[in-house]
Amino acid sequence: MGAAVRLPSARGLAEFTALLDEGRDTVRGLPQERGGQGEGAGPYASFLDRVDEFDPAPFRISPREAPLIDPQARIVYETVWEALEDGGRTGRRAEDSTTGLWIAYSHDHYHEERVRHGAHEGRGLGLEAMIANRLSYLMDWHGPSALVNTLCSSSLVALHTAVQHLRSGDIDTAVIGAVHAALSPEYFRSMGDLMALSPRHRCRAFDDTADGFVPGEGAVAVVLRRYTDAERDGDRVRGLVKGAAVNHGGRTTRYSAPSPKAQRDVVAAALNDAAVPPETIDLVEAHGTGTRLGDPIEIDGLTRAWRAHTDRSQFCAIGSLKSNIGHLEPAAGLAGLVKILLAMESERIPATLHVTRPNDHIRFEGTPFHLADRARPWPRGERPRPCPACTSPRRGAERW
Repeated sequence: MGAAVRLPSARGLAEFTALLDEGRDTVRGLPQERGGQGEGAGPYASFLDRVDEFDPAPFRISPREAPLIDPQARIVYETVWEALEDGGRTGRRAEDSTTGLWIAYSHDHYHEERVRHGAHEGRGLGLEAMIANRLSYLMDWHGPSALVNTLCSSSLVALHTAVQHLRSGDIDTAVIGAVHAALSPEYFRSMGDLMALSPRHRCRAFDDTADGFVPGEGAVAVVLRRYTDAERDGDRVRGLVKGAAVNHGGRTTRYSAPSPKAQRDVVAAALNDAAVPPETIDLVEAHGTGTRLGDPIEIDGLTRAWRAHTDRSQFCAIGSLKSNIGHLEPAAGLAGLVKILLAMESERIPATLHVTRPNDHIRFEGTPFHLADRARPWPRGERPRPCPACTSPRRGAERW
């Protein structure tokens, strides 16, 4: 129903659509206004221009408290407000609805910054658990209010949880926000120690030269309601959430290795819940981090799920937003979902960037998928376009 984004070079949905249509990569060195030393120095990521601008007055936050709040919280508060405006919900009284809030968030990078500069830590009401609760308090919302941290799946687990509450009737409106901002040098050092980052600073999802992920910054928020309520109230409808599933990979060859069987199972469960024939799906927004291990395993899991229903090959496009804006970690899944909705609205499949030669460990000709390595028209046609981000947990018949 309502949606909003704050992404590098895309402050809103129209600019996000333009970024996708133009096939832009927003990765760069740390901006000078944030302490960067110019091109070629310091960390590389898909950075937001500013993370320190915030007007506390609309949120009834005092000027004294505002600097102690993690900038990620400030960014996601403003993005949630924009999503409410987009959905026409800002003028509604709290007592007229029961609203739940879930915010996907993974790490307080600001803590390291405060410690390094000898500033007051401001933990108290600045604890991570307060990020969602502060906003529910300010908005006088009475539904569940929770922070969700399952790392890269955080925003989609948040969405899945919110949908369960909508289905059960606990709430009539769900607000899901997600944010990531790489504020501290410690973050880049720890990712470098794990050898997780691309040394060439580019996400090459599904390409044979894929060598790691690139961090991204941004915030995403959506407002979700039951279909019957949205239809009754004349709400704007951007898409229909039809099915979802969540699982865990259990024990694999090592702690960080994904399981193709578990990925198959969760995708199959989501397809079954949605009652969507895979042959009707035109586009999959993949997790697609750009690693030589993870990308083939993801294609393997998806193929296993599809093959239970169809033997057709290469009829469904697959792509990854991370090639444009890097990996937003807890916010990545929700960003991919909004990408899909904007693609449906513009009737255009966006290109996945930096694909020269597909990964040697993936034989796309034997799968239902072909790489969306260039932009393609995507006309609406005569039937609905079920289009799951297959790593997404989604469930139910809710419009947003």
